[in-house]
Amino acid sequence: MRRSVVLIVIALILATAGAILLVAGSFDRRMGIAQEDMAVLDFSDPQADYVALQGDLEKLPWVSASTLREIRLRRAALQYWQRDYNELNDIAKTPPSQDGEGEKDAELLLLAANASFRTTQKGPQDKVSLLKNLDGVIRAYADAIRAGSERPDAAFNYELAVKLRDELASGKRKSMPTGAMVEDKTDSNMHGDPGEPPKDMKVEQFQIRIPMDPKDFRSSQEQNAGTGQVRKRKG
Repeated sequence: MRRSVVLIVIALILATAGAILLVAGSFDRRMGIAQEDMAVLDFSDPQADYVALQGDLEKLPWVSASTLREIRLRRAALQYWQRDYNELNDIAKTPPSQDGEGEKDAELLLLAANASFRTTQKGPQDKVSLLKNLDGVIRAYADAIRAGSERPDAAFNYELAVKLRDELASGKRKSMPTGAMVEDKTDSNMHGDPGEPPKDMKVEQFQIRIPMDPKDFRSSQEQNAGTGQVRKRKG
């Protein structure tokens, strides 16, 4: 009898562990698919996937806060690269001390500060509005740095915002630099700026080196073997 009870308990433990692993595997798969879509700049599907994932995981009592934080960060990154700055601007305007959930989330605060800067670039360009909006941008970057952001761009963007405000206040500058704000395929994306040939070079002069396929390389080696011919380097 005791042996049967032990076997039943072991079976229940294994079944529970299996169920947990199955849920974890399904979660990792869905996260991977969403991340793959983000890598190819397909933002519509991941946004819906992350919303569904967050809703499902919030129902599970054993899910760690770090997992939910990762999903929130990915959703925020999607909003930023889709130029949907509304929620991020709200975070930038809320002091960390009043937002317990994001109080120490330096990455989220940095995204919010970047969104606030982009909004200022697109917003009213009169002096009063610019100075007011830049004050908010500077405060948002300072909050991100105080929250523990060690990324070099956080400090650089903070100093840039301070410099721009000083130049606008002194009259050295009349408006914000627009940068790559054109809404087309040549704009920057999450992978960086698109590449292009050097400006002083014609397109037909720009050569791309493609490594030789291993099969073609072996074939050329076999054809030249024993012929005494001088091998020409290719690729």
